[in-house]
Amino acid sequence: MNEFETSPATETTHTEAPVLEVDTTPAGSLAGREPVTPAPTVGGLTDEQWQQAREKLYWLLTVFPDQVSTFLGEYKQPLRTLLIILATVPFVALAIAILEVVNAIPLLAPTCQLIGFGYGTWFLYRYVLFDSGRRELTQKVNDYKARILGDTTSTP
Repeated sequence: MNEFETSPATETTHTEAPVLEVDTTPAGSLAGREPVTPAPTVGGLTDEQWQQAREKLYWLLTVFPDQVSTFLGEYKQPLRTLLIILATVPFVALAIAILEVVNAIPLLAPTCQLIGFGYGTWFLYRYVLFDSGRRELTQKVNDYKARILGDTTSTP
């Protein structure tokens, strides 16, 4: 006996698999059930979908604006502050870009620094160092505040 042959004692018996019944009804049909007629649609949507859309639209047009106005009324000052902070970001970026261009021009940056140092020294000597200069500066600042705020009792 060679290695591929099996001995009669070790032969396996094959049992037959159960026979499966095959459903012969056409695909997509529900045998034994009444056909359901689809709900009438308008624009491809069912009545239930239209009702949901109407409810969402009603909420969007009536409730949502009230909620937004309540939110804005409650948080008016913090939102205003946040808006001002966010609005300053582009202006700071623009100022930085301008300063980089000025610093790139030879001798312009040192000249501007020298002018600023000279004006600062003059301002300290004129308005800060002596008492009469401080009184004059205080009077000028008060006059500007009165003009800006609309106080007409002070002299122009």
